[in-house]
Amino acid sequence: MKYRTASLLLLSALAAPCQAGTNPRAQLTQLDGYGHFASADPALCTYAPVDVDGGMTLNPVAASPSAPALDDGAAAFALGQPFRFFGTDYGTLVVSTNGYVAFAASLAEENGGDFSNDIYLPAVPDNAPFAAARLLAYHDELSGEGAGSALTQQFFATCPRGSGLIAGEACSVVHWKNWNRLGDNQPLTFQLVLYHASQAAVVQYTTLDATAGSSACVGLQSDDAADGGAWSCNGTRALETGTALCLFDPAHLPSTGNDRLFTDGFEP
Repeated sequence: MKYRTASLLLLSALAAPCQAGTNPRAQLTQLDGYGHFASADPALCTYAPVDVDGGMTLNPVAASPSAPALDDGAAAFALGQPFRFFGTDYGTLVVSTNGYVAFAASLAEENGGDFSNDIYLPAVPDNAPFAAARLLAYHDELSGEGAGSALTQQFFATCPRGSGLIAGEACSVVHWKNWNRLGDNQPLTFQLVLYHASQAAVVQYTTLDATAGSSACVGLQSDDAADGGAWSCNGTRALETGTALCLFDPAHLPSTGNDRLFTDGFEP
């Protein structure tokens, strides 16, 4: 009875902090059925903004006649290398003024006009035309009409911010500078880094709007909205300035030093 009680207590201690899809030791949270994991732990995901001053300025095209291009619009560009997302290779990215990127071949497939985020992911977008395969860096009703705003992309054959997964890999960076949430004059600057070898993605938040992300959605979903998950939607997790969020593909997960959840003889 003594050993049985001790074993039950140990199992209870191990299981108590666990939530669905979360490894409390590794600070990795599983977001979807495909196997993407996320972490905002600085030990695994360092905030190190990439300078894109030498990049190409993106000029969005209006999604409809009802709003300016910098309010509801998008720009498409060819990636320097393909990016594999949910197991599919994409060569073109569509960048929305509303804080997300879609994996689509052209603006004829995705117009960037989705300004109303969904708190649950995956979800079928409400703009038309749309591509459901998306990375949501800071999805909200945003605008780039303010002073000093810019939307920039740049490809690096060797990424200035290492992924920590594959040495010297290439990356593509999309940078929203001095954007604004509708009705909020506080500048919002963030960037998305896509790693072409490890298939990881990082969102880095330099400044946030006055709501600090309490109305934005951050996450990812597959084509046809068949799979996906949110890291934070409408304040479900707090976002902070000067922090990063890493999204890892299951093919290349970080080494945490605690690769197994159970120890002391409780591994399967």
